[in-house]
Amino acid sequence: MKVALKIIIPIAIIVLAFLGFKFLGSLKPVPKSKQPPPIVPVVKVIEVSPEDHAPPVKSYGTVSSYFETALTPQVSGRITYVSEKFRVGETVDTEHLLVKIDPTDYEAALAREQANLTVAERTYAEEEIRAEQAAGDWKASGRDLSKASDFVLRKPQLAAAQANIESAKATIAKAQADLDRTEVRAPFPAVITARDASPGNQASSQASLGTLVSTEKVEIRLPLTADQIARITIPASAEITSPLKPGTSWNANLIRMEPVVDQQNQVIYAVAEVERPFDGDKPPLAVGMFANATINANPIGQSYRIPEAAFVSDSFFWAVDAESKLQKIEAKRLHSDDGHIFLKPASGKSGELSIVSRPLSNFKNGTKVKIGEEESTENNRE
Repeated sequence: MKVALKIIIPIAIIVLAFLGFKFLGSLKPVPKSKQPPPIVPVVKVIEVSPEDHAPPVKSYGTVSSYFETALTPQVSGRITYVSEKFRVGETVDTEHLLVKIDPTDYEAALAREQANLTVAERTYAEEEIRAEQAAGDWKASGRDLSKASDFVLRKPQLAAAQANIESAKATIAKAQADLDRTEVRAPFPAVITARDASPGNQASSQASLGTLVSTEKVEIRLPLTADQIARITIPASAEITSPLKPGTSWNANLIRMEPVVDQQNQVIYAVAEVERPFDGDKPPLAVGMFANATINANPIGQSYRIPEAAFVSDSFFWAVDAESKLQKIEAKRLHSDDGHIFLKPASGKSGELSIVSRPLSNFKNGTKVKIGEEESTENNRE
């Protein structure tokens, strides 16, 4: 019996303690659950309105010469003179003597042809006298002059003598031209890009004396897509820059569109001209230089200009309405320039909009937001 009590009493104590703990716990008031306050996203917006924007069209190309020629003489002979201006990088005009070829043979040829002309003129004068004598003899014989043959009246002989005179004059003109061609000048105002002539060399029509590039203008072929072409009206003005000449720009004019499409990349080339690229205080716009072109384009009517980051998936942007709720607005990209996009809402929405400049991926239509400090609109101006 004593052993049973030793076992039962501790068990009873434990049970009573447990029941007492449960009873005391039931007296504690149950805490009421509290809902956390809703989190309202803070967004930054840009106030934009539809305007007529005129972003430029940008392209690139390589500077090419307007005129370029290999300077070759039209006569052959030994070179006796080379101008100090005939050096690579020098500019020359059409009056400057570049190379002189020994004129001795051509002076002799001219003198010989002038002597031939004198002989032909003497022969013609003699034939005139003979023709007059023949006509006089025919009349003196009492015959009608109209019945005399041309040969008797020496008309063919007189015509042949006249032809010899004309031939001699033409030959003299050729000899004089050859003599003049011993002095080689530039065919147009040019810059020297190569020189192969030296005193003592033998000049011929098969050997180039040097290479000249026109200083009047240069051309740049600019590839344009169909969308870019739609925004340009020829003629158009443009600004040319080059990474080889930082801080320098040249004015250009788009003068024509090439009438063919490049089959490889499906672009059409516009041709820009830069007048007097080697004149003035600016560095020369050298042939072969890579160049960037910024072309003045037609305005995009009543479009919105927003940062690139605000246009999501290239199809929509988020705006905040008058009730501070998010609106998802579908839009069509019209043009991109310098980190901004020009677009029009697909729904035809217009008027001033508060556009979220940095939208989040978890935005939902109709979500309540709080507008933080607005983005500066300085970067949103033209």
